Amino acid sequence: MSLSFSRTDITQTSQAERGTMTVFPLTKGKRQQKLALGDGDGVIQTIGVKNDERVSVFKTNPGPTPVSSLVLGQARTQTDKLFASCGNVVKGVNKKGKEFFKFTTNLTEPIAKLHVDNVTIWAAGEYVTNQYVNCEDAHYYAADDKVNDMAVAPVIIPDEKNPILACADRFIRILQGGELFYEVATPGACTVVEHCAANDANRAKEAEANPGMKMDKRAKAREVLYGTEQGVVGQLFLDGEKPRRGWVIDPSSSSTTGGSRAGVSALHGDCDLTGDGVNDVVVGRDDGSLEVYTLDENGQPRKVFEKNLGESIQTLASGRVTTGFNEILVHTFSGKVIAFRPGADDRTIDGFAMGEQPTEHQMKMADDLANRRADQLRAEIESLKADVKQARALYGNKAENLVAAGGAQRVLDKFQLDPDTACYRLTLEAPYPIFSVSVASTVPLDLLDVENDEAMCARSEPDVTSGMAALATYRMQEGKSRVEIRLRVIEGRAGSARAFIVPSTQPKTCAEKMYEIKSLCLHRRSLNRHGDEALAARPMNAMRISGNFSFDDVHAWISRCLNEIPNRVDAPPPGGEIVYDFESALMGTLLRVSAQEGDATFWSDSVTPLALLKEFIGREATNLKLQVRFNFDLADGTPGHFARLLHPKLHDNRELTTRARIVEALKEIKQQEETDEFFDDDQKEMLRDEAAIKSRLKEQPRELDYLIGVAKDFFVDWHRFKGVNVKHLLPALDSALRAKDYSLERLSDILESGSV
Repeated sequence: MSLSFSRTDITQTSQAERGTMTVFPLTKGKRQQKLALGDGDGVIQTIGVKNDERVSVFKTNPGPTPVSSLVLGQARTQTDKLFASCGNVVKGVNKKGKEFFKFTTNLTEPIAKLHVDNVTIWAAGEYVTNQYVNCEDAHYYAADDKVNDMAVAPVIIPDEKNPILACADRFIRILQGGELFYEVATPGACTVVEHCAANDANRAKEAEANPGMKMDKRAKAREVLYGTEQGVVGQLFLDGEKPRRGWVIDPSSSSTTGGSRAGVSALHGDCDLTGDGVNDVVVGRDDGSLEVYTLDENGQPRKVFEKNLGESIQTLASGRVTTGFNEILVHTFSGKVIAFRPGADDRTIDGFAMGEQPTEHQMKMADDLANRRADQLRAEIESLKADVKQARALYGNKAENLVAAGGAQRVLDKFQLDPDTACYRLTLEAPYPIFSVSVASTVPLDLLDVENDEAMCARSEPDVTSGMAALATYRMQEGKSRVEIRLRVIEGRAGSARAFIVPSTQPKTCAEKMYEIKSLCLHRRSLNRHGDEALAARPMNAMRISGNFSFDDVHAWISRCLNEIPNRVDAPPPGGEIVYDFESALMGTLLRVSAQEGDATFWSDSVTPLALLKEFIGREATNLKLQVRFNFDLADGTPGHFARLLHPKLHDNRELTTRARIVEALKEIKQQEETDEFFDDDQKEMLRDEAAIKSRLKEQPRELDYLIGVAKDFFVDWHRFKGVNVKHLLPALDSALRAKDYSLERLSDILESGSV
């Protein structure tokens, strides 16, 4: 089963933050609802659609700070009142646009998420969540890591609402007052959390209608959907006892879902788009993917629709705005407001291809309506062109003596490790077309070409005088406002990378983004803790550090070397420890970190991470004048194990040229014979992967140098731990790995013996 949708572009705002669109309840006697919007200019507006024309109800003047959250009040007397957060200020606006409430909070962080119920306000900043009652501070909670989203629902007892926080340290936290009640682990940094109030109400009605039936414990729980930075969407049932898990959508492991693996930026689970009485799940991702899932008879999600909008989706909602039918409403980063109505491309009366075909008269009326709308849009475009021409002429008269001082608008950015390619993906998205992006780094980087030829890359030689070890400029195709750049980094070279985004619009300004590159930047937190059996199956080397350092000291050292470490962690009780597990995206080796006051132990089936940690911690301890002692326990089978992990990558890279030649020959044979029926499955797969093979072939020399560099680092580190200096053998090792007689046995022998 799949759904088809028709798209209607409703309006355009300035750039939008997450959670800045909401739908007014349907009023008595009306078939359509009003839509409220907030934007980056600080404007709050309400619009409706009548006879396929947009109608403005009200629009406030621009403010000094962007609207970061826009919600309706939850009390019965507040359902037609809007509450918006701008910086650390909460203000209320009635349905006619008149401000009736303004409250300046004591938060030092901008409010990112807001919830209002009668006289109670919940406000979540970057790390802090506050609850205010009658504009007085009632409860306060500081999270260990960044709070990405917040929902509010009565989880513990029916008459008291609890904040539900989506945190960057892979936890969803449920609060009671200002205290943590319990937390739920998620498979990745949690970015979105959504309370499905309509589903809760449906389950409660079902329980009342069947009082004698034994109900599932989840019937009285609160249903919550969450999304992660890794693209996973999951279902939770929360109550006062414990969390219960439901279905999970994991694009990386499920062959049935497929599609985008981008991070989840918006969720909506309270809309029935198919009319089957079960609410569907709508997922918005930060690469612009919009997905719709229905639930089958077993309650498992199944994808029925997918479309990429080309820019990050900030907010999802549902309602009857453009027509009397339920539709998906989308607010994108650049400010586009779009409605998707299911089944509307099938010209049937009910819109779901299940009714009678419309009459000729009805079809003619629909065509006339569409033509009239097209004429209105053309007239609007001509009017806008005239306004732009006039504004451009006015600017041209004044621009000679003006200097751009305001800077560029906000740029959405993400610098994330891709575990499949062991490369970092730098994603930049602007609310305007991008002219160029320049990337500069203080450490060596391999700046790869942009996929799909969306940008031309010009690389420059490193500039030693300015400290730039890598520099490249990407010239964008006209009209593109989003770019994804791949960077191959080298572990052990800590530094920073900066991106400079120049818009196509005038006057020319530049936005700068900076990213930290850590020593062990290719290691990522494991979704699950390594089991004892997995560790026992590998030759694990151990490094123990002891001394007069505090827990805060060792936690700071670990967080400066490895990603995905919470910014703030309470020290474990005496005799306790904090444990983190990591996996190398490049080699697949494991790393375990155990820390407590005065003691830390690191285990790995490779010695390079241990060598890098030893170098960094030793240098930092010396700067702090702390005494530390290092003890090592090396596993003899490590060189052979490392060789078995590295060999497939080296072999695949060396065979790439041969595969490219085979593909060219297969193409020629297929062209001559006009069929590929006589090819075996491997040959057909090669033909299907032709584009990927050619793309990798361009990067093959640099990739081979990179892999040989990894082998050299292990070679030096292993024998340094053994007390032998083998740096003079590196040129010979390089030649041996490039030689025609290279083999796994040769690689293993060199790494273990220390002789080439």
